Amino acid sequence: MKFIIKLALLLFPFAAQAQTCNNYWSEVSPDGLYLYFVSDRNGANYELYRTDIDGISNTLRLTNSTGNKLYPSLNPDGSKIVFQHGDYNGTAEIYVINTDGSNLQRLTNNTVYDGYPNFSPDGQKIVFSAWDNEQYPEIFTMDADGNNRVQITNQSGANWQSAPKYNKAGNKIYFQAGYNADDYLVMMDLNGTNWVNITQPNSFGFAEANMHFSPDGSKIIFMTTEYAGYNNGSDLVIADADGANWNRITTSTGGEYFYQAGYHPTLDKLYYTYISPGSVINIYSMNLDGTNSKLLTNCNLSGISESNKKINFSLYPNPASNIVVITLSSMNAQAGKLKIVDAMGHVIYEKQVDTNAKQFEVDVTGIENGVYFVSLDSGNLYMNSKLIIAK
Repeated sequence: MKFIIKLALLLFPFAAQAQTCNNYWSEVSPDGLYLYFVSDRNGANYELYRTDIDGISNTLRLTNSTGNKLYPSLNPDGSKIVFQHGDYNGTAEIYVINTDGSNLQRLTNNTVYDGYPNFSPDGQKIVFSAWDNEQYPEIFTMDADGNNRVQITNQSGANWQSAPKYNKAGNKIYFQAGYNADDYLVMMDLNGTNWVNITQPNSFGFAEANMHFSPDGSKIIFMTTEYAGYNNGSDLVIADADGANWNRITTSTGGEYFYQAGYHPTLDKLYYTYISPGSVINIYSMNLDGTNSKLLTNCNLSGISESNKKINFSLYPNPASNIVVITLSSMNAQAGKLKIVDAMGHVIYEKQVDTNAKQFEVDVTGIENGVYFVSLDSGNLYMNSKLIIAK
């Protein structure tokens, strides 16, 4: 029972959904210029993406392989991302990649679960969740290159230690502890001793999770189900780093989930994941008091930057009013799926095309004026460009 409940809590976004695209688990770069997150916009797997801080511009797909990429965490200078590759099971491993998508490296390699990694403030260590001989996860540390793996918690029974993070000073580790669907936040010394409850242990079905620190380390933000109730949504709370002075900044209704929020390093902004019943998962920004919520992500398709995976093409005319001519100048595929996607990520045109034709026409007469994204995905090849329709 413990395993099933925890999986639902930690991997809630992977519940069966029929939407075209989901985006979640955002991380803002240390300079505040970029947004990193995971998305399934290019297929069944969740891959890592980078955009400008607006969530749309200059989309770059950083990974392209089987299996989900989860829980990205940036190092202090913003040059590397550590992440979990694979779902919550024995195949999950920890990888690191440069923030331009280059130099992918595997840091763990075994038949047990390794995941939910986070860098230390000096970038020299990684703290993560794992199990070795236990049935349930414990907290481990290792060097940033994957060496010197050390287990620092060891609780008997069906206790669960997960989602660890260093505080900003680098002298404490915070994590989620719990027994069933009842996570709460705990702080401990770097060697796993001297546990201090940051939030109080919960009864079954109530939990605090997904904690992030403010830029100066004096505040934490986390999600809680204490207001909405078990399986009925979650809200975001800002509190002091010791757990005092809760300030609820969202009010969920009818199964809304506000969760996984982080701070902008210089602006008074939060970046968080949100889902309402029956809808896609997306990333939003808002003020620290919960006002001025703004949708950031859509389903703009892009790909990793290797030239042999890119289709060179042109759209003419652009702006267009009725017919758009697509010309391919570099192609090595038999067929592809052409899509036109609006700014909200809705697919408004989709068609299989023969890319060997090198040039083909698309009738956009029935599409309203606006800014759209044209994409063609053909196996491991892609194209993506902005199209303006003006009549």
